[in-house]
Amino acid sequence: MTARLMLSAAILPLTAMTLSSGFSPALAQAAGGDKDVVTVIGGRAPGASVTDRPVTRIGREDIEAAGFADLGDALAFLPSITGSEFNEDPGTQNDTSGTSSVNLRGLGLGSTLVLMNGQRQTVASVSADDGASFVDLNALVPGIAISRVEVLKDGASPVYGSDAVAGVVNVMTRDDFSGFELTAELRGPTEYEGSGAGYELAAIAGGEIGAGLHLTAAVEWLDRQGLEGFETDFVPGTGLSLGQPGSYLVPSQGMASYADPLCEAGGGILNRAGPDDATGTPGSCQVDYGQFFSLVTQEERLQAFAALTGDAGDVRYALRVSGADQSVERGNSPSLPNLNFPLLDAGLPGNPFGEDVVWLGRPLGASAGAARRRFNHETWRVAGEIAQDVSWGAMPVTLELNTTYSRNDLRATITDTLADNFDAALAGFGGADCPGAGAASAGDQSAGCYYFNPFGSGAVVRDPADPRYNSPAVLDYIIGEDVRSSRADLGVVEAVASTPALAALPAGDVSAALGLQLRRETLRVDHGADFNADNFLFIIGGPDYEGERDAHAVFADAIVPVTNRLELQLAARYEDIDGFASTDPKIAAVFEASDALTLRASWAQSFRAPSLHQQVSATTTLQSLNTGSASSFLPVRTVGNPDLDPETADTWTAGAVWQARGLTANIDLWRAEYDGLIVKENPNAILAADLADDGIYNDPRVELSSIGDVRLVRARFVNAPSLEAQGLDAGLTAAPVEIGLGSLGWGVQASYIDEFTLTDPVLGTTVDAAGNRNFTNFARSVPDWRASAWLDWRHANWQSRAGLRHIASYADDENGGATIDAWTVLDLQLAYNFDVGPDRGRLVLGALNLTNEPAPFVDTPLGYDTKVHDPRGRVAYLRVEFAR
Repeated sequence: MTARLMLSAAILPLTAMTLSSGFSPALAQAAGGDKDVVTVIGGRAPGASVTDRPVTRIGREDIEAAGFADLGDALAFLPSITGSEFNEDPGTQNDTSGTSSVNLRGLGLGSTLVLMNGQRQTVASVSADDGASFVDLNALVPGIAISRVEVLKDGASPVYGSDAVAGVVNVMTRDDFSGFELTAELRGPTEYEGSGAGYELAAIAGGEIGAGLHLTAAVEWLDRQGLEGFETDFVPGTGLSLGQPGSYLVPSQGMASYADPLCEAGGGILNRAGPDDATGTPGSCQVDYGQFFSLVTQEERLQAFAALTGDAGDVRYALRVSGADQSVERGNSPSLPNLNFPLLDAGLPGNPFGEDVVWLGRPLGASAGAARRRFNHETWRVAGEIAQDVSWGAMPVTLELNTTYSRNDLRATITDTLADNFDAALAGFGGADCPGAGAASAGDQSAGCYYFNPFGSGAVVRDPADPRYNSPAVLDYIIGEDVRSSRADLGVVEAVASTPALAALPAGDVSAALGLQLRRETLRVDHGADFNADNFLFIIGGPDYEGERDAHAVFADAIVPVTNRLELQLAARYEDIDGFASTDPKIAAVFEASDALTLRASWAQSFRAPSLHQQVSATTTLQSLNTGSASSFLPVRTVGNPDLDPETADTWTAGAVWQARGLTANIDLWRAEYDGLIVKENPNAILAADLADDGIYNDPRVELSSIGDVRLVRARFVNAPSLEAQGLDAGLTAAPVEIGLGSLGWGVQASYIDEFTLTDPVLGTTVDAAGNRNFTNFARSVPDWRASAWLDWRHANWQSRAGLRHIASYADDENGGATIDAWTVLDLQLAYNFDVGPDRGRLVLGALNLTNEPAPFVDTPLGYDTKVHDPRGRVAYLRVEFAR
C-alpha cells in the first residue's frame, strides 16, 4: 500500500462525505460552517481559515469534558498521536520521571515542535532514553490558564524552523480572562485504596487594572500519592533478576549455579534446576524487582502564570511569566545487581560451599523494600510581545517584536553500589570509620571495620554474632547516591512584518509575512565524583557534559488568491544552527469546490538539526534488554556524536472538509519520507545482530563480565538511512440537535497508519514497524488503528458526556510476534450547573475506563506497554467549580 493512499486523493470529494478528520468536541477541531478569517497555526500570513490546514483545535473545556487530568493525557489519547511518554516507566524513562511529552504520528518526541502562544520553549534538561529532546508539557502552564491547544499535523519547518518535522503543538493562554474561577478536584484509581490518588486546586483571576492594561493570573497545585507495583495484581512477577539472597557458580560442579540456602526464607524466589544434592540446591535465587517500581509517582507540583496585556492606540503589548516547581518520587528496586560478579573466598564467613565461588546477586533484597528516586524540576519562562499597526504607503502593515527566555533545572538522584567501597567491604574493611588494611584487621568491628557478607539475608540473619550478619554500617558504606544536576535554557528574539494586502490580484489581495529569528540554547549536565569515576557497579557512570549553540533564520509566508475559489500558501525559511543550514519551502492549496466542500493539499520540506544532547551527551541509562534467553535491566552508555547530519523530510497532505446540515466531515491523507533520521542505535538490535552473527557476543559495543554475561552495551547516535510513513485521519461530528428531552451531539474520529517502514542502522534491514511494538528497533509502538467516539447530552442544568477510546491490537516483536490485545474503554461524565447567588457553580462526577478494562498484557517488566495504554484501570474524579 506504499502509494495507494496518496493516489486516493483523487476521490477525496466522495470519501469526504462519509469520513472525517478525527476529532470530537472532547478533542475538537473547530466545527460547524464557520469560514470566518481567524488566526490559525501553520502560517504567519493573515487570512487563513480553520478549514485550510490539517489543524485540530482543543479547548480547555474540551479537555475537561473528556475527563482528562491534564494536557499530556489529553494529547496522548488523541488518535493521531502515539508513542508519547505519559506513564511512569523506570525501564524506559530513567531521568524523565514527572515529565510528559507528545509524539505526533509516532515519528519521534523530537519531531513535534511545542510552542506557547506561538513562541518556542526550552526543552527539558534531560532526554528520553532514546535520546530525544522534548518540551515538558507538565511544566508549561496551569491547565486552568489554557485557552486552547492547536495541533498542526503537517511538516512546518518552512514556517517554524527546526523540529517541526511531524507537526506543531501550540498552547494558547487565557490572557483576556475577566472574573474569577476556582476549581477543586479529587482524582484516582478506584482499585487501590487511595494509592495513585490525589487532589488539585486551581484558581484564575483577571480584569482591567487601568491605563488600558489587563492582568490575568493563575495558580495550580497538585498533590498525588504514588501507586507501587506490588499494590497491583499484574506487575508482580513481570520483572525477575539476580536476588539477595543470591546464587553462586560453584567450580567443583562445573560452574553450575546453586541458590543460597536461605533463598526463600530471605524473601527470594527460588528457581530450582533440580533436586537438592550434596552441594546444595541447583538453580538460582531471584528477586521480583518489578513490584518495587511505581506505576504512578508520588508528586507535588506548583504552577503559576501571569499575563499583562494592553494597548495604546495602534500599539499592542503583552508580558507573560510562568513557572513550575515539581517534586517527584518513585520506587526503584531495593538495590541494583553487581554485574562484576565477584569471586567469594572459600574462607569468607558463612560460605557453605567450602571453596571459592562466583556471586550472582545484589546487596539488598526484597526485605529492604524499594529504593526511592527523587526528581526536582524547576521551569520558568518570561515572554514579551509588542505589535504596532503602521501604513507603508497605502499598504497596512503590522510590525511585531517577540522575545522569550525559558529555563529548566533538574536535580535527580539514583542509588547504586560503590565499586571501591564494595571491594573493601568484601575484604572485611567496610565502614566509614575503618582505617583500612594495614591499620586494622579484617572484620575488626572495634576499629569500625566490617565484612559485607553476600551469604544469607538480613531478613533472616539478624544476630550480630552470626558471621553472615551485615551491619547497617557496612550497608550504608557500600551504597552510594549519584546526584544529577542539569540545566537547559533557550533565548529567542523574533521580528515579523505582516500585511493583509501586499498586492492586489483579480481574485483578491495577497497577504504576506516576513520575519527573522535569533535563538541561543545551552545545556549542562553535572554528576557526582563517583559517577564521573565510573565507580558504580551497575549504572557505572560517565562524564559531565555541556554545549551551547546559536541559530538564526529568515522566513516568508504568503497567501495568494488564484481564483475566487482557489488560493495558495507559499512559505520558505532559511535557518542556520551553528553550521547546520537548511532552506525549506512549502506550497499548499485550498480549493472551495462548493459552499459545503473544501479541498486542501500541501507539500513541504522540513529539517531537524541534532539536539545538543545528541551532539555532546555521555549518558548511562538502565534499559530492558533481551540477552537471548531473558530480558533484564542493563546499563546502556550512549555518547553524543558531533558529526551527525540534520535529518530532512518531505511531507505531503491531501484532505477535504465537508460542512452541511449540522455535520462536519474531514479526511486527511498524509505521507512523510525521512532521510538521515537521527536515532540512537537500539541496544536490543545490537545484541540481536551480535548473536545472529556467530551465536556469541563479540561486538566491541557489548561489554561482558568475567563470566561472559552482558555487563554494558554501548550505543551511538547515528543518521538512519530512511523512514517512510503514511496514513489517514478521519472523522465525523454532528452539531447538537434538540430531541425533546434536551439536546444530543455526537462524533467519531479515527487515525490509521498504513505504512511505517524504516531501515535499521544496526541490523541493516528494512522493518515494517506499523502495527508493531518495535522493541527491537529504534521506533516506538505504532498500533495501526486508534479511534474515539463521543455522545454529548444537555438538558437544563444537566449535561453528560460518554466517550469510547479504542486502540487496535498490534504485534510484540520482543516476544516472538505475540499479539498485544486491542483495548477499548468507556469514559463517562455527568455535570450539574447551579447558581450561588450572583455567581455560578458546577459539580462534575466522572470516570475514565468506567468498566475497569485492564491494560493489555505485555510480557515485559511492568506487564503492559507504557507508551500506549493506561494501567490504572478505572479512574474516578469529583470536581467542584466556582466562577464569578
